[in-house]
Amino acid sequence: MCFLIRQKIINRVAFIAILIISISYSVLLEAQEKQTLIPKWSRFQGELISLKQYDNPARDLQLKALFNPPVGDPVVVDGFWDGDNDWKIRFMPDMVGKWTFKITCSDESNLGLHNLEGSFLCTAPDGDTALSKNGPIRVSRSRTHFMHDNENPFFWMADTAWNGALKSNEFDWENYLVERKRQGFTAIQWVATPWRGAPKGDVEGQMPFSDKDKTRINPEYFQRLDKRLEAINNAGLISVPVLFWASNEEANLINSLSEDQAVFLGRYMVARWGASFGAWILSADSNYSGQKGERWKKIGQAIFEDQRRAPVFIHPKAKSWIFESFRDEKWLTAIGYQIGHDINDATNNWIHNGPPTRDWDKLPRRPIVNLQPPYEWQPSISKNIPISSNHVRPALYWSLLNTPTAGVSYGVAGIWGWNNGVDPTIGYPNAGVPPDWRESLNYEGGEQVAHIASAFSTIDFHSLRPDPNVLIDQPGDDSIANYVASSSSSDGSLVVVYTPIETRLKINVTKLPSPLIAAWINPRTGERKDVLAVLRGSALECPAPGDGDWLLILRAKQLNTETSLLR
Repeated sequence: MCFLIRQKIINRVAFIAILIISISYSVLLEAQEKQTLIPKWSRFQGELISLKQYDNPARDLQLKALFNPPVGDPVVVDGFWDGDNDWKIRFMPDMVGKWTFKITCSDESNLGLHNLEGSFLCTAPDGDTALSKNGPIRVSRSRTHFMHDNENPFFWMADTAWNGALKSNEFDWENYLVERKRQGFTAIQWVATPWRGAPKGDVEGQMPFSDKDKTRINPEYFQRLDKRLEAINNAGLISVPVLFWASNEEANLINSLSEDQAVFLGRYMVARWGASFGAWILSADSNYSGQKGERWKKIGQAIFEDQRRAPVFIHPKAKSWIFESFRDEKWLTAIGYQIGHDINDATNNWIHNGPPTRDWDKLPRRPIVNLQPPYEWQPSISKNIPISSNHVRPALYWSLLNTPTAGVSYGVAGIWGWNNGVDPTIGYPNAGVPPDWRESLNYEGGEQVAHIASAFSTIDFHSLRPDPNVLIDQPGDDSIANYVASSSSSDGSLVVVYTPIETRLKINVTKLPSPLIAAWINPRTGERKDVLAVLRGSALECPAPGDGDWLLILRAKQLNTETSLLR
């Protein structure tokens, strides 16, 4: 939805002062008389025209809008320059009723941008996606998972399409999103600025700023990304841009930004995309300890401290943990980690016994998400063989159950680099030539995401907490690759167990819901099978129904409403 605070007849050439004033005033009056209607959780967009010229508008001016809700505290958002004399204000109302707003500009003499007032009527939500019906995502009250604005739980199932938004054309991007939606994904992680995978900018060779002045914004670059982000939301998916890929290579353009430049660019992107359905990753793939950590704390504070409630992550390098050093950073509302692209015992041991598993209950709690498990097809670092779906699946399920269940991310070579099947990924010459992204789109691991989404959407996943005491015997004691992950709800109504191998699980009877409904789920096919169990003393022995990995769900039967196994 757009609210036009301008009139087409206004010439972008200078006018006499009296004419400027009268036109500005009449436009606002007209808008108020007709009362603009904005559905709840849709986008209000105010379009303004500056009546003065500036050398560097995005840097030289600050545009702000104060929105007053029908009830409660006002909300302040930044406006942004969009080329020529064009400025925009974007805002997502979250309350039905009449909203009023006032727009101010740091240059009070610019009557096209300063001291403008108006209103709109926020109506009931309108749309057919889960996002438009339930609202944007926030951190839940328990601070262990995500929820929509109406407090319905949101299951994070993201794809790592890092290069996708930068390198795709519009047609390919939309086709990609249709497939990922079909496969059960709920979010797309992508990189918003040049990085080692796309050092020369987007597919059209555009850069976000001038080579000579990194505060001189290139609107065309961001206008193109607007379309990619909107396509994500239109598909019913959460947009998760990485503002800065901060890997440590000297050639990384982001490392050349000063703190002030990074804050300037970050706030520009938040102003531009903050009224979308999304979450944020401030920066990725760097070392966040010592002086580097302090640098990113300052940048994060300056960008997000006064922003609204969308979750904010940092994506650290493999097998690193930032909770302790960032625990007091209130703007960092979610904790991300990655385990690295390997399938050896060291990797498995880190995910089972590393900081996420040990520290998830430390305060202040935050949702914890493995933002980058091993990529499917990507060559394993230690074994130099392609990582298969049989290695990816355990990493996903372990990640979901070894911490309070909030969600997990998936990745595949070909997609994250948006590869053509001919050339290696830029910056990764030793990783071979990945398959074409179209081929990667339907690899087994990606198709099997649907079974993850289906299984966890049928249960109260957000109530799950790691509970190794569910098991009497742990097969992982003999081989870490055979580790069985178990989780339960605090009220005893739900138990979930994942085994990467065919085995005979011994479930502690004291942990069982009662009365009980049980089912095995095949993570490779989604097939559900009955549980055939034997009670031996304090153990309920549940033999897996076949080869391979299995998910066991045990939950309390809802009396008078359920008579069959979990469906």
